[in-house]
Amino acid sequence: MNCDDYLAMLATLPVAELAYGRAHEHAAGCRDCDRVTRVVAEREQNMLTAFDELQPSVPAAETAATALMRSRRRKVGRYYERGLGIAMVAAVILYWTMLRTAPAPPPGARVSETFQLHCLSPAQAAEVLRPRIQPTALISFRPSSPLGVISVEASREEIAMVRSVLERYDSPAEAQCAVQVTVPKVP
Repeated sequence: MNCDDYLAMLATLPVAELAYGRAHEHAAGCRDCDRVTRVVAEREQNMLTAFDELQPSVPAAETAATALMRSRRRKVGRYYERGLGIAMVAAVILYWTMLRTAPAPPPGARVSETFQLHCLSPAQAAEVLRPRIQPTALISFRPSSPLGVISVEASREEIAMVRSVLERYDSPAEAQCAVQVTVPKVP
């Protein structure tokens, strides 16, 4: 055995395993390898002594129990995540299925829409709309309200016609409320 072989064994094995056989014979005969062996043995002994004196702050059984509990929680958490994901996908599919299978309202069905007025008062808007819609259509507004809002309940076709009438008569660009008064500048 040469020094390179001995040092390779010393690097990978505990010192106690080199105390017999050809390795022991080489270390006894080689002064350099013996010196390195003593230094490594001393460091190994110091390290073992230091680790033996260390006391863990938490007992090993408690550490293991905590690790197992956290592992179980992670596992249960993954099941919840998967379950919520499946429930969300099912809800979206159900929503889209219901939208596609819901019957469309009949053409004469009544719908309600609220319109924001810009120039006309609610009473003026009702006066403009009454001759153009069926008597069964409902026009409602609050006369005392300062907001210019009117609600109409009628068929879809009549609502479209109400929208076009209000665009024509209540548009600030075409109605008289769009007239701006200019004040002359005083020098």
